Amino acid sequence: MNKTAAAKQFNDIFVTLKEGEKTIFSRITNKLFQVNFITKKKPGDTNDYRFILAYKDLFEAFFTLTDFSMDVYREDEVVHIKNDNLYNHMRLRKTESLMILVIRIIYQRKKDFVTLDENVEIYLHEIHSELTRIGYLDHKRITKDKLKPALSFLRTYNIIDYIDKGLHDDARIKIYPTILYVTNLDSIKEVVQKLEGYVEGGSDEDEETDED
Repeated sequence: MNKTAAAKQFNDIFVTLKEGEKTIFSRITNKLFQVNFITKKKPGDTNDYRFILAYKDLFEAFFTLTDFSMDVYREDEVVHIKNDNLYNHMRLRKTESLMILVIRIIYQRKKDFVTLDENVEIYLHEIHSELTRIGYLDHKRITKDKLKPALSFLRTYNIIDYIDKGLHDDARIKIYPTILYVTNLDSIKEVVQKLEGYVEGGSDEDEETDED
């Protein structure tokens, strides 16, 4: 859709909305600009997800005008926006990148054992165990000063959720299906290869990733 067609489509639909619906639309678009992902599985986002589906053409037209694309993955109940010109890629710490890759592997391993209405939940010690298994940790733990900001970052972007502020081994972490769309790695083999690169790599310096 070009921008001329998008402008017409947006105007045709937007003028039919009630004032309350316009307010909801503005709130949701601002939320998507902040967090990139909305999932029906996150408490509090269910109605937003349904609103997006109800006015999908409106949202698509709006984001086209702002040089973003919106994808709706109904099979996983996820909405994702990304900048068409790759302007909003983020630089992540190595710990954040590792968390994304390890959580992606664990999620893929467990998602077939939950029903459609359930979320994949793990314990924090499973992340440490996976890092040890691949050889990144030598029977140690990632220090809390690195772990806490990494997990907080993932929670901010609607990728995981957790409650235990002490980050004990038995802390429960809820993984949302948004984890499947955080990177441009399409297969578990690619994820594992990326992880192996970290294991063989060096320091904990900043590096640019393919996250949107």
